[in-house]
Amino acid sequence: MFFFVRSTTKKYYPNYPISLMFLSIVYVRITIRKSVNLEHYILVELCASSIMTSKIECVIKQAITTFSGSYTSKAFHDNLIKLKRYTNALDARSIGLDFRLLRWDTFELNNNLDKLSGSTFIRRHQAPVTYIGVFEDENVSIGVFVLRDGAKIPLHDHPYMYGVLKVIYGKVKVQSYTPVDKDYSQLNDSNISAIKLAPIIVGERDDSCVLCPVEGNIHEVDTIDGPAAFLDILAPPYKTDIPEVGKRCCRYFKEVNISEDIKLAIVSDPRDYWSDTAPYTGPQFGIHFEPKT
Repeated sequence: MFFFVRSTTKKYYPNYPISLMFLSIVYVRITIRKSVNLEHYILVELCASSIMTSKIECVIKQAITTFSGSYTSKAFHDNLIKLKRYTNALDARSIGLDFRLLRWDTFELNNNLDKLSGSTFIRRHQAPVTYIGVFEDENVSIGVFVLRDGAKIPLHDHPYMYGVLKVIYGKVKVQSYTPVDKDYSQLNDSNISAIKLAPIIVGERDDSCVLCPVEGNIHEVDTIDGPAAFLDILAPPYKTDIPEVGKRCCRYFKEVNISEDIKLAIVSDPRDYWSDTAPYTGPQFGIHFEPKT
């Protein structure tokens, strides 16, 4: 939408189209500068226009803001709502998903060219799942899981972690469980009592799902009617430590029924699940993380 601005002097200049979007950005700059700190102001200002920054960069910056402080403050919950709103806007094209990764019968082109012959090394996909790393620092990890038709991510946990899952292609079924014992340090037995939640089906047109540190923290993800892909945000990352407990490890489970109770048995890494990796090919972003030394 455009409208025209005319000079207020006696001499008239040609009318110039000005996008309403840019005027809204000016308004955002003025109002936000008055009410929030500079870091937050810069983030909102940049995300006000897709010309200035991409959708995925908005998500990354909001994720950093959300998970860099206390998880119990009101600001955290407000920021988590805002992060979910930003992720809701994502789709496969906004993160530059290579659609060839979705097919079993596709061939991946290796980026390394043979310097002598100029040929391209080609290999067939073997893994049922491909992981694309997008961003990671000491507080949050962001990536994309690509599940080929019939593939699934087996039942696993995210100890004391938050997560945001946004389907960007296809549909998935998420089956979640809540451990009865909320103390992670006590969840080392071979069988864990759990509450089985109702499964949910999520597609690319649906809103993001939020994973909590305990409620629904153990889950599995299955494809439905074809391949699927979803953006996955986890905080803190798996590589971090749990205070007074130790390493934050991902464990796999299987459901076992003992009388009327639901138990989850800890199992070794499933043989029918493994993944490979692919490079991120989406919009570039000006965010760099330097680990503390």
